[in-house]
Amino acid sequence: MKVLLALLVMGVLIAAPFLLWSYVPFQSWARARMRAVKREVRPRRRWLALRHAEPLLREGQEVLPPVLAGRSVAGGQRLTPEWMVRWWYAAQISLPISAVLFVLFAYLAWNAQAIFNWRPPPTDESPHPQSPVDNLREKATALVDVVQSWDWPEDAFLGVRFLILAVVAAGLIPLLIRVVAVIAQRPEHRERRAKNKQRKWGDRAHDDFSLCWPVVALVLTAVKCGREFEKLDSEEAGDDVPKISLSAVERVLWRAPRVRRGKARAHQDRATADHIGRVVGALREAEARQDSHPKQALQDMAVMLLTIAERYAEGKVSHLLDDEQIGDAPKVVHREGLRLLALGGVVVSAMAGAALAGLPDAALTALLPLVVIIVGILLYREKGPTPAQLRDLVIPR
Repeated sequence: MKVLLALLVMGVLIAAPFLLWSYVPFQSWARARMRAVKREVRPRRRWLALRHAEPLLREGQEVLPPVLAGRSVAGGQRLTPEWMVRWWYAAQISLPISAVLFVLFAYLAWNAQAIFNWRPPPTDESPHPQSPVDNLREKATALVDVVQSWDWPEDAFLGVRFLILAVVAAGLIPLLIRVVAVIAQRPEHRERRAKNKQRKWGDRAHDDFSLCWPVVALVLTAVKCGREFEKLDSEEAGDDVPKISLSAVERVLWRAPRVRRGKARAHQDRATADHIGRVVGALREAEARQDSHPKQALQDMAVMLLTIAERYAEGKVSHLLDDEQIGDAPKVVHREGLRLLALGGVVVSAMAGAALAGLPDAALTALLPLVVIIVGILLYREKGPTPAQLRDLVIPR
């Protein structure tokens, strides 16, 4: 009786919010209150974002003009200040949520042993749990028994009918996709999708925290270049050279295509990764010149960083710098050390397995370049060799 009463109370507590929300006047009242709260909160958040972004913007206006020395920045920094404000606007929600998630994760990690070792109290009625291996063995045995009991061909047709349905669906689904794609281009459907997307996502403030951070990181590093440039005019000869590190900028750039553009086709990702590798190479060349030509290096880094920030805000992740700015800088491969380690490990494991399998030496000689080429293409995403080059590698002359 107590169990039934507890279940009844729990069901009422769970169903009450759904029943209340299904009441149309309550929905209208709740949505009106939410809109009123948003109208009150958004100006306050905007004011706080401007207040927090203003010191960095003001410092950039003070220290960047001398280091730029009249050199122009692509785009004129039209979007960069606004994106910095957008990042502070989103941080007011993202930072508290991240703090709560961090505390929850720390609590779970601290009590992980107790959580993993928890077991429900044993009961006599509960059957003994079956291991996954035993369950899989029973299913395989039952499948064999079913196949052996077929009376051909009627039962065989019933057994493979799901394959027939899959073949039919493979022909019908593309046709349906084409019809839906054509219907979706009607003006009323486009307007409905735009309204639903705006209603669902709102002002996209939850995405701006990650989306706008690259611009903030680039501007912060450019301002550091401006500060170091000011020190060079005030310090005496023999003082320390500038020590601006672009490691944080490189990490931001490698993630820029996924954050700014999202998913894309493989060839587009390869072209973008190739361009970003050249951009990182140009930044490293400028960073290395701090020991020999500090002023020129700081100027080049500041111009490139501000140009990248503006181009990123414009969405040009495949054109962050011009070819003149990149010059002859060598392309940098992302995580090259880890890729080389993975390449060596896979090649050695494959050759050791082939040797243990008893392959002759001639087969091992032909297998080695094939394994190196295939694994290298998979890890480095580069263009593979032509058939003639592959033949020369497999069949040495």
